[in-house]
Amino acid sequence: MLSVARHDDDAPHKGISGFGRLKGSGGLAAACRVLPRVLLFAFWQQFYAYFSGDPFNSYVMTGITCPMPLPPNCSEGSHLVAGECVPWDRFNPSWSLSAKCADKDYVLETTARVNGLNGWIAAFFGLFAVFIAGNAMDTFGRKPMLMAFLSSNVFVKALLFASCFMSESGFFAVLFLQNLIEVACSAGVEPALNSMIADLTRGNEKLRSDGFAALGVMMHAADVIAFIAGYPVLKLHLTSYAWFWGPLTLVSLLAYAVFSFSPCSKLRETLHRDVVGDNGNEAEDGFSCSSFFKVFFSEIASGFRLICLDPFLAQFLILWAFTGQALGGSWNLAQFFLLKMGYEQANASMARPAWHLALMLGAALSSRIVRCFGARGSFAGSLLTMAVGFFLCGLGGPFPEHAELLFWLGTVVIGGIGNGVLATSFSAIISVRVSEQDQGKLFSSVIVVNTIVGLAVGQLWPQLFFDAKAVGWRKGAPWIASAVVFILMFMWLCVLCVLPCCNAKAGKAESDDGESSDEPATSDSEMSE
Repeated sequence: MLSVARHDDDAPHKGISGFGRLKGSGGLAAACRVLPRVLLFAFWQQFYAYFSGDPFNSYVMTGITCPMPLPPNCSEGSHLVAGECVPWDRFNPSWSLSAKCADKDYVLETTARVNGLNGWIAAFFGLFAVFIAGNAMDTFGRKPMLMAFLSSNVFVKALLFASCFMSESGFFAVLFLQNLIEVACSAGVEPALNSMIADLTRGNEKLRSDGFAALGVMMHAADVIAFIAGYPVLKLHLTSYAWFWGPLTLVSLLAYAVFSFSPCSKLRETLHRDVVGDNGNEAEDGFSCSSFFKVFFSEIASGFRLICLDPFLAQFLILWAFTGQALGGSWNLAQFFLLKMGYEQANASMARPAWHLALMLGAALSSRIVRCFGARGSFAGSLLTMAVGFFLCGLGGPFPEHAELLFWLGTVVIGGIGNGVLATSFSAIISVRVSEQDQGKLFSSVIVVNTIVGLAVGQLWPQLFFDAKAVGWRKGAPWIASAVVFILMFMWLCVLCVLPCCNAKAGKAESDDGESSDEPATSDSEMSE
């Protein structure tokens, strides 16, 4: 029987009635009752990140410069008027998306490559941040990682505001610098949230799976709302984003105050006081540099040892990394794909909320799907589903008359639902393979492996497969390549599931039919200050 946490009527979180008063004996309702503060923070950070996501891409495009095209061969983004190439008005769907460059193909290709290179460089430095975050959250707690993220938001938005008044060289310098800071400080957010869920649901594997599903639903719901909220910003077709980044700087300050001091939303530490590290010391409240560096290198070694001692886990994390690169590689090009089909930039951005609605549906269904087919079966089915969806989208290259339908059906609907189930089943698979005190190292190791694989193959999609001028099969190459990767990862998973050496450590906790422990979960609102 699924056990849920009791609630204290005098608990400071009483104001979070939307979570704390949810009814139901299990599933997502039980997870929301146990995890109100974790889910509230997850909703906010996801909303804030994605609200500024599409405007950020448009902001990058405004900084792209190029010479004015020469007649009579005016490039897309300009048209011939009285023997001269004249840029289209910024409210015309054919606008080049930059007031400093009238060549739309050049703007799209340059932005895709700049974003790809920016992400590659930031991921390299973020790799070290993940090491620090994973080991720090297992030693000193989960909360400091989230507070560091809130603090970085203030500084990053202030930098972006200042860049609007800089020269082109200063613009690109800030572009790369702010990305380094943001990636480094956000590296610990997802591992910290996953570790908090593992902390608060220890001893109850079914509730833990429901907690990961609730986290997925909450984050995808925030994505949808954020993208819709950003639609009016894109509709303005701004040539300067100073007014956008300035107010967001103030909002970042307010968010820090809310999650630091507000009685109903103040973050609490979830790392239990009875959890001890390898050195036998209890987790500490504060962050001490001297004590941190004392255990840092030994913890890095233990993180790798944690993975390498489990043959299934080691290969599964690599499998997951390649899956993520194939997924992100194509999806990050979706907006450029739609812009080339003639979509106005605000309308093209609607693919993102539609995608996240599909992700939210997949995450909502994942709790029941995992219970019926097991975490591994759900993961394998999701890989096949995504392969079908992305291949359909790739067919839009040789069949341009159906490209729009194939994109929305294949990538957004089929691929999105499959990915929603995939993410939840992934967390359910890996979280039960390590002890509670190693959850932070585990989820940080996921990002480490993803980063290493991304450094190796992540640039294939924006730099090699994508070509704004391509036609035919070449135009659908990014999606077809992703579909091939999904099929290969499915075959790899099938081999892993039948190898005896990869199943020896699964144990009772990972059994599809196993019962969860009767040990009650602890609500995050019941944790002490």
